[in-house]
Amino acid sequence: MSMGKKLRALMHDGKHHFTPGITTPLHAMICEKAGFEFIYMGGYDVSLTLLGLPDVGLINGQEMAANAGNIARAVGIPVIADADTGYGNAINVMRTVRDFENAGVAAIHIEDQISPKRCGHVAGKQVIALDEAAGKIRAACDARSNPDFVIIARTDAVAAIGGGLDEAIRRAKAYAKAGADMIFPEFPNSDLAMPKRFAEEVHKEFPNLPLYFNYSSNLKWHESGATFDDVAAIGFKMMHVSLAGLRTSMQGMFDYAADLKARGAVAEIEYEKRLLNHPMGPCNAFAGFPKIMALEEKYLPADELKKKYQAGGH
Repeated sequence: MSMGKKLRALMHDGKHHFTPGITTPLHAMICEKAGFEFIYMGGYDVSLTLLGLPDVGLINGQEMAANAGNIARAVGIPVIADADTGYGNAINVMRTVRDFENAGVAAIHIEDQISPKRCGHVAGKQVIALDEAAGKIRAACDARSNPDFVIIARTDAVAAIGGGLDEAIRRAKAYAKAGADMIFPEFPNSDLAMPKRFAEEVHKEFPNLPLYFNYSSNLKWHESGATFDDVAAIGFKMMHVSLAGLRTSMQGMFDYAADLKARGAVAEIEYEKRLLNHPMGPCNAFAGFPKIMALEEKYLPADELKKKYQAGGH
């Protein structure tokens, strides 16, 4: 079964699904090992990780597709990739679809912001005209070579200049008519009243259309307490926790670096002890060295292999 088919099965299986938003192949491998059923790669995450730059349209489509391809090759579950605005107009979108499809991902989402865009949860968002945005979705659907490749239309209209909830609903319906397989609206806070109305209005006309939700770390869920079950109950099928891989990596690395700077080798010794019984402790095994050694035994001359490992090591 292709990754697109696997993702479509999740989209229509009668349950809801969630995953951490990740950045790298390593993050994706960890999520797969933890039992998640799909991967989400975000643009904010990749821009900051690869380029050290904020999510304001400074990363390009080839950089994003290359990173998405590395992630897709590292795991055996579907990957949804952030394709920002499609990196131009409808004609550019067609190339973007081909690039991401060739990278091996199961789906991309394309948003209706102007280019250059900005993170969906910072001020100053603007959206392009509805007709142009719908045309980009039609172009994306026409450009795919595999009909199972999933096109997700994201609208940032709720919090955009001159937008609002009604405009987002209007756009969602237009994108569905243009052929989008799933709709992804962005919301400005953790109050579920707007998402609930959005889902109700869209499902009146498109009752079987899957909706995607960004359980964004910017929305302060610790204040509202709304859960994944709550989000699913109002009509959303799939969701991710934005910046999950990025934030946990940033926190973990900073805490380790600060401790190492303050206490030197003692910090590393204590950290090694904490990892002894952790699932990520056997780093070489998780990285895949045993698989490489098995392949070497299969294909390399026995004498060469013996010499290769005489020096020992771990």
